[in-house]
Amino acid sequence: MTLATHATTPQIITASAVTLISGYFTAPVPPTPLVFNAQHDACPTATVALIRFADNIGRAVGYDREQGGRLIQDIFPVRSNELAQVSSSSKVVLGSHTETAFHPHKPRYVVLLCLRSDPQAATTYADVADIIVHLSDEDLAVLQANEFVTSVDPSFMSNGEPDVQVRVTPLTATDEGWSLIYDQLLMRGTTPRAIAALSALHHAVKHTTQQVVLAAGDILVIDNHRCVHGRTPFAPRYDGTDRWLKRALVVQSLDGIDAIERVIQTRL
Repeated sequence: MTLATHATTPQIITASAVTLISGYFTAPVPPTPLVFNAQHDACPTATVALIRFADNIGRAVGYDREQGGRLIQDIFPVRSNELAQVSSSSKVVLGSHTETAFHPHKPRYVVLLCLRSDPQAATTYADVADIIVHLSDEDLAVLQANEFVTSVDPSFMSNGEPDVQVRVTPLTATDEGWSLIYDQLLMRGTTPRAIAALSALHHAVKHTTQQVVLAAGDILVIDNHRCVHGRTPFAPRYDGTDRWLKRALVVQSLDGIDAIERVIQTRL
């Protein structure tokens, strides 16, 4: 992997389906923004570094209905979203989820570059290899059935787009091992046995969830097929010193994906 500009020799820590690269980005960082501005990148040096990193492990993509299709998304607390289940929330637990669990073209990797840290705001994650150990054979079988639905992420409905109930199969056996689709708050079972199996999955995810607090300059790579993630609550200050991440969503290939200049189209 070729390191981007303003990167030091990193310490790489791989734990199952997540990889932490400490001290990757070393350039100066301006104050944390207070509002999203699609026309202005408050830290373009970090954007360039992250897109180069992302393109070394796949192809960075945007989604047409999220942050205007931006390839590199800014994540910082927004006052109006404090209690919402979106990445710009702060005062609530961001529930464990597969990124864009509802979407037919989910990213393979979620890459987080920390520009400014907050010790209260831990990124949470749970690996499917750990989760399945806590599920019965019966639950495993049901979770591979097409008896579940999930809603559209709120961040994809910011312009009044309608919600849709999308059929999903939480567990799929692949050549690489188990693949997981999960959303703690938006997914539900459509049959009694699916409801019971999903409850067991909730407990297994909770039991196996781990935490990591990103320091300024760190990169965290999450395998979105094998790992669910979330965030603990924290208290924003809105004074330019709040937690600030840049996020890249990465697919392995754009072949067969409905995309316009790397922006994946959402057709449900």
